[in-house]
Amino acid sequence: MSMRWFKTFLVVSRTGSFAAAAQKIGLTQAAVSIQMTGLEEKLRTQLFDRSARTATLNTAGRELALRVPALVDLYDNIGNGLDNRQLGGTLALGAIHHTFAKLLPDALLLMRQLHPGIVVQVCNGVSDELMRKVEQGELDAAIVSEPPFRLPQSVAWHPLVGEPLVLVAPPDVRVKSLSAALTAHPFIGISRTSWTGQLTHSAFRRHRLKTNEVMELNSLEAIAGMVVRGFGISILPLSGYLWALEKKVQFWLLTEPQITRQIGLVHRVDQGHPALVSALSEILATTVSKKKSGHLRELEMGS
Repeated sequence: MSMRWFKTFLVVSRTGSFAAAAQKIGLTQAAVSIQMTGLEEKLRTQLFDRSARTATLNTAGRELALRVPALVDLYDNIGNGLDNRQLGGTLALGAIHHTFAKLLPDALLLMRQLHPGIVVQVCNGVSDELMRKVEQGELDAAIVSEPPFRLPQSVAWHPLVGEPLVLVAPPDVRVKSLSAALTAHPFIGISRTSWTGQLTHSAFRRHRLKTNEVMELNSLEAIAGMVVRGFGISILPLSGYLWALEKKVQFWLLTEPQITRQIGLVHRVDQGHPALVSALSEILATTVSKKKSGHLRELEMGS
């Protein structure tokens, strides 16, 4: 029984069809079909419901799909850490864009110092996209903002840091109250399709705040850049990328109540690198404990 068959099966289970799996791993659809038939013969059980147009897993197939990731991971990393002195292996990590400013570089530097045998493959993206890749097994873990819905039981969430929402304005803008500022100045909103955008717009509705919105962007860094250039004001989570601009913009912490965006690490409960993900989680917790803080002027949400 070939390990290659199990790896192909894993791709089929994640892509949902022989054709998509073939394209992803560089085989013909016929070759994928032959491998899956061979795997079924060796296991003496059917894994797919072939009455459907796509490669739908049956009960046995779904059970095997839960077991195979650990098997493949063990095979790929069987030589790592045999000296019992350090962790080793490859960790596929996703991260939202703004963590690349400080959090992620600091964490990866510490990871390299403590665990030089771990190779981290990093991709960036937005939270919902990264969460989907974690659920489908394309990523081992991801740093994302907390979703506005209950996570499935197959996914674990480890909170890392809370980022309070702040009003951000160019240096020449005078602010007496939040409501007045939001209507008096052009407002650059966070895209409503993003989880952070849903958080901010939900707060606006609860407190009956109206804005003079002139555009929406799905990049927090791009919004901050527009504020620096004097295009308008915005409400953003306070994080490293904003602290880097503290001499170019003004901040007001929103209070009564304070609204916070939570950043955390997500991974599948059954993912195949538990030791590597655990090491990453500990390093991220150490990194965020050193994050910059400072005294900010405050604005009440209802003002």
